[in-house]
Amino acid sequence: MNRIVFCWPKGKKGALTTSWDDGTIHDRRLVAIFNKYGIKGTFNISSGVLSPGSNKIIKENYITAKELPRLFKKHEVAVHTATHPFLWRSPDSMIFSEVVEDRRKLENLVCYPVRGMALPYGGANDEHVKKVLKDAGILYCRPVFHDANFELPSDFMYWHSTCHQSTDFVPLWEKFLKNDNQEKLFYLWGHSYEFPRDNNWEHIEEFGKLVGKRPDIWYATNMEIYNYVTAWRNLSCSVKMTSVENRSGTEVWFKLDGKLRKIPPGEIASL
Repeated sequence: MNRIVFCWPKGKKGALTTSWDDGTIHDRRLVAIFNKYGIKGTFNISSGVLSPGSNKIIKENYITAKELPRLFKKHEVAVHTATHPFLWRSPDSMIFSEVVEDRRKLENLVCYPVRGMALPYGGANDEHVKKVLKDAGILYCRPVFHDANFELPSDFMYWHSTCHQSTDFVPLWEKFLKNDNQEKLFYLWGHSYEFPRDNNWEHIEEFGKLVGKRPDIWYATNMEIYNYVTAWRNLSCSVKMTSVENRSGTEVWFKLDGKLRKIPPGEIASL
């Protein structure tokens, strides 16, 4: 019986994604660093801080709605709820409204479906909350929990990251490169405002130099990772493993007998 083995796009040896919360003005400098090194980010925005209002401090410390589409053009915009409440302490109707309203405002700005999310205040692994988030159209959700491993999530609705921005990247990245898992993923999360607060912008600049522009790494947004892994997991194989069908809208790569193969969206490949 044939056995197909997971591969990242074009046979890359690993993937890297990042996630950043709150949409402060410091995202501007972070995006410039990422664009310089070919790294992609997912930026989780509470749309309430983008709206004109009487709070001058908020207006001065957060990016504007007008600049958002241009700033994050090469990246992903995701949900962080409209007003950043504690979801597990909120009634279902409020949770649903917070997410849908945030999606609506962000989608009007970026002109694509916004269906990823980071939990405000980190969140908890609450099955009840996850159900409401799914009902509101969310496909993946990230808490603040990180566990220093490179595994793909079994549950995208509580997707652990690898590490926080304050981590000593060098030994962890070296460990990542030595890991021979075909599915390995390095996932960094944080807040751009922590760099000026801690006076260590050089930390993320060094990260860019260390991990960026590698031909063997796939740099992707959170949603790109979700789409690809979900497409792989949903491949439809024949009983005798003589053919496989890709019913998704994403091109999927795999190895068969050591040879790299791909299945375009909506097609069937003989094995």
